[in-house]
Amino acid sequence: MKLYHLISGPLRVNAYILAGDDNEAAVIDGGESYNALKAAEKAHGFKITAALFTHAHFDHTACAKKLQRDGAKIYIGEKDAPKLAAGDTLGARFGRQVEPCTADVTVKEGDKIEVAGITLTVIETSGHTDGSVTFMGRDMLFTGDTLFLESVGRTDFPTGSRAQLIESVQKLFALPGDYKVYPGHEAFTTLSHERVFNPFTDYD
Repeated sequence: MKLYHLISGPLRVNAYILAGDDNEAAVIDGGESYNALKAAEKAHGFKITAALFTHAHFDHTACAKKLQRDGAKIYIGEKDAPKLAAGDTLGARFGRQVEPCTADVTVKEGDKIEVAGITLTVIETSGHTDGSVTFMGRDMLFTGDTLFLESVGRTDFPTGSRAQLIESVQKLFALPGDYKVYPGHEAFTTLSHERVFNPFTDYD
């Protein structure tokens, strides 16, 4: 399995591509730059067959419908699936036009997703949105806008909750061992680093 990383759109979303040995690939939070995803597909010779989204916000999901038209299966958390289908992705607030997309698969806590030759486990991590999820695979956590390098996601958008985010971050910190953390924005980190240095670990 190979991991590719792109910076996508004006809000600089981290878009990840997991490519398996069979040249099938899965996108995680593909972002707004559909053309960049297709360029990577062509350059590296893989085929995007799945797109997984940690939550429904437009800066992560604007590519969803286009990827679905290309044959990719769309995965998103159960509670954020209706937002994606209704186009309720905060796009209008930021002057973006995002095409609604009905997910092929909705996921919940503990679900296993077989993509790109690996198994990803779904962890429900509400707080940034009520339907936010983290995808866990091998030594990797794709945390979307839940956990960042020495920071956490904002909770002032619709369905956000500080209390839920606190619980979700503590849930991730309680995982045994260490993981590479691939967040929705900014630099990569590790779970061991965040347990020690994330200032949001000491909540009121």
